[in-house]
Amino acid sequence: MKKGFFSHQLCYRRSLLNKHILYLTEDNRVDHILPFQREVSLTTFCEGVLFVVAPTFETEKDEFCHTLSEQLAKNCLLTVGEAIIRNPVYLRHMADDVEPCNLYTITSINWATARLRDDRLDLVKVI
Repeated sequence: MKKGFFSHQLCYRRSLLNKHILYLTEDNRVDHILPFQREVSLTTFCEGVLFVVAPTFETEKDEFCHTLSEQLAKNCLLTVGEAIIRNPVYLRHMADDVEPCNLYTITSINWATARLRDDRLDLVKVI
């Protein structure tokens, strides 16, 4: 059975998608991504910006957070989603359609600016 994950924004590969549902197979491989049209059963809502990475990301998640904070500090116009898809750690660990993946979300988003709320970076592993 496929699992669906919905978020305000989704980072997959080099794309930043607004309001899309990511579907994974039972073994956590990307199946497909569809624009959100209505609520669908068995879909999990994930607060913030959801991003898809290879399991190897786990070893560098602290470096990812540090780099993301630096990116946002250097450019006050850069959104969290844009920073993620430009982050070198993310780029090294992008998931593909073949291997199992992990999902993370950054929950501390001010949606008026699409930047961090109170400069706080809250990274949560979804799967």
